[in-house]
Amino acid sequence: MTLTPQITYFALLFTQAAHLLHHRLARRHISFAEVISSSILCVPLTLALPAWLYMTAHISMIAVQIVGSVWIRQLSPAWEKESATFA
Repeated sequence: MTLTPQITYFALLFTQAAHLLHHRLARRHISFAEVISSSILCVPLTLALPAWLYMTAHISMIAVQIVGSVWIRQLSPAWEKESATFA
């Protein structure tokens, strides 16, 4: 199977969803990486950009999300003990 922008897009979408769930379960704040990743997902694949650019952006952000999940306690601040969010 050859990598295509559609495959890397779906992989980033899946990785982003899993990473955000991990943030929620670990009770850690999100950072700029999640914002950048979601911004990349907003770029439509129908734009006249080269395929390598899409795939490089997708794969780079997948790597950032995985590293962020592995080292979540060191990279993301914890929630407050009595947070009013989703009480």
